[in-house]
Amino acid sequence: TVLLLLVTLLPYLSGMSGLIYLFSAVVLGLIFLMYAIKIYKNPDDNKIAWTTFLFSVNYLMLLFIALLVDHYWLITL
Repeated sequence: TVLLLLVTLLPYLSGMSGLIYLFSAVVLGLIFLMYAIKIYKNPDDNKIAWTTFLFSVNYLMLLFIALLVDHYWLITL
């Protein structure tokens, strides 16, 4: 999960995206990391596993939405 967080920062670090994407990637990545830590601490808790799975499905969609908003946003921050 930590590696995933670092990889999602690459579009910003390579200059392909801006601050909107960076903020979104960091926030979403930290939320995902929080879920991963909860699973690590409670590996037998199915509710946490299910919640993490549902977040992971939405994580990629939200990341792509952030990339699109950042790309088409007319105001530069």
